Amino acid sequence: MGPLVITIMYAFAHSFFGGERLGFTFTNFQQAFSGFYLKIFIRTIEFATFGTLLCAIVATPLAYFLARKVTRYQLPLLILLLIPFWTSFLIRTLAWRTLLAADGPVRDVLNFLHLHHGLLFVLDTPTAVRIGIVYAYLPLMALPLFVAFQRIPEETLESSRDLGAGGIRTFFFVTLPAARSGFAAGMLLTFVPMTGEYVIPALLGGDRGVLMSGLIADQYLQAQDYPLGSAMAVIVLAVLGVSVFVLTRITGGFKGNVA
Repeated sequence: MGPLVITIMYAFAHSFFGGERLGFTFTNFQQAFSGFYLKIFIRTIEFATFGTLLCAIVATPLAYFLARKVTRYQLPLLILLLIPFWTSFLIRTLAWRTLLAADGPVRDVLNFLHLHHGLLFVLDTPTAVRIGIVYAYLPLMALPLFVAFQRIPEETLESSRDLGAGGIRTFFFVTLPAARSGFAAGMLLTFVPMTGEYVIPALLGGDRGVLMSGLIADQYLQAQDYPLGSAMAVIVLAVLGVSVFVLTRITGGFKGNVA
């Protein structure tokens, strides 16, 4: 709690050229909510929200397939899903610069499939940041969903089918609601760190990938404006706290899978 308390204290401190003085002022928060800083803050929330939703869209069928449809090769497939965590996060992110290069492997595949022609200009754009974020956080969304889907009793799904519901209707009205605890856990594990992501935007987004974490780091390391950087950090923490509360209320928190 020590660093958090100090950050909150500095967020209300008076800032002046060459230093700061502890006190109580809202000037730092007013500056953090104005102009360029507000634009980057909104962009950060949009990135985190979009990344979380995209991870959920990709991870849901993947986790359901691993939990309910695979038996013999379930363990090897889970290991494949976890292999990226066994390597350096920095190296994994840098690898995408090679993959997404203008004349890289992704360009070659798209050209071969006649989905794209010429060079691929994706690096140093928001699209590259989104790709990197989904790649990095997909396992954190898939694993809680895998556990949630696996814990649903087969009798529950059989009862739905006996009552006349088809496979698609059972999936959307029985399976997904029963796995709400997995969605809650997965969204928390992805949305919260995404709002503070620093490496992926810096390496894949360039100047167009600046998010709130980059601005906070600049205030601390370059501008030496600790009060403004602390105010930005407190704002992010407050938004995360509200998001966690709303998410747990909507999804029913981490209660059991089956009512």
